Amino acid sequence: MKSALFSILFLASFAAQAMTTEIGLSYGFSKKNFNATNYYQSETKSASLSFYLFEKIALELSYTESFYENQENDATSQRVLQQTSNVAGTDLIFILTDQRSDFQPYIKGGAAYISKKAVIKYQNANAYEIPTKDGVAPSYGVGLKYKLTEKFSIRLGYDIWKTPMDDGSKTEDTAFKAGLSWFL
Repeated sequence: MKSALFSILFLASFAAQAMTTEIGLSYGFSKKNFNATNYYQSETKSASLSFYLFEKIALELSYTESFYENQENDATSQRVLQQTSNVAGTDLIFILTDQRSDFQPYIKGGAAYISKKAVIKYQNANAYEIPTKDGVAPSYGVGLKYKLTEKFSIRLGYDIWKTPMDDGSKTEDTAFKAGLSWFL
């Protein structure tokens, strides 16, 4: 994440000279407890860099790291599943209002490269890795920006990736994100 964030900031300083540029950082967290020993939780961190090609259209480059953990216990065993995902995406964003509006809903679509790793751990047994398939997948999403000032906004978004599976099928991975963005 550090190298991706450095790359985004470097590109932002270069691109700020030529066109309107926006940097965004967002975070998402969820935890559900079923009882004291059974739960699942997820965490998502994202950084994005958007280049406005026109007033309502931007090209967004993004990087998302996510972590998911599920613990299941019964009278005889404990099972923990941990999954990490890294998503590097490129999307076109279409803002449904003009740049001067305080509320700016948007839609987006594009493609992403997704890399996953999943590990299952059983109590008193060796952990083993579940085979996953990395690859390019279509992505799309919706969101809303609320301008706090001319330069800073609060940003809420919901992203979906059609992730490739080992058997040739696809599954939908989703992320709800909240964060800040600022124009350079």
